[in-house]
Amino acid sequence: MEDTKLIAKKRVLEGSSNARRARAAGQLPAIVYGAEKEPVSVEVNAHDFEQILHHHASESLIMEIELEGEGDVSVLVKDVQHHPVSSDLLHVDLMRVAADKVISVDVQIELVGEAAGVKAGGSIDHVMHAVAVECLPGDLVEAFEIDVSDLEIGQSLSVTDLGLSSKFKLLVDDDAVVASVSGPQAEEDEEAEAGDAEPEVLTEKKEAE
Repeated sequence: MEDTKLIAKKRVLEGSSNARRARAAGQLPAIVYGAEKEPVSVEVNAHDFEQILHHHASESLIMEIELEGEGDVSVLVKDVQHHPVSSDLLHVDLMRVAADKVISVDVQIELVGEAAGVKAGGSIDHVMHAVAVECLPGDLVEAFEIDVSDLEIGQSLSVTDLGLSSKFKLLVDDDAVVASVSGPQAEEDEEAEAGDAEPEVLTEKKEAE
């Protein structure tokens, strides 16, 4: 399915009350900025934008919009604001991009496979859900995959294990943990209870005296 090209109409009236009216009318307030041009306040069809997000794994994506007064513009969806309770779309930041200009973006990390440690009764902790990188717009991917199948209890995988190509420049420490496997929670709880048991017994004896 091809994405619907968004039509971005300039907003004459700004402010929170006008933004609420725009959303009530099915329009999503947005701003287009970057490429050393003045930021432009616009609005796009909220349903169309939501459908585009629905067909992509990540909100960090590049799309073409038809910007009033400029024509077709390539933009990176830089930030999407959602309502904290309803998750409805509130506002979106769109950054102009050029094919030969490097962009900074957060790319999602997806865990692939079932960790050996999980099969043994442990639990996996997905520590880092996205990683910050620099790349050219044409090299942007929706997600990086990392295979956790061989991960045993007590082991972890770091950013280095993503095995990124030279097209991507990491903006985080390469030893940052992406995922780890811990032991069964029940055993940890029993050990904690055992550690607390002795002081309680001593207290009871002291009170009995």
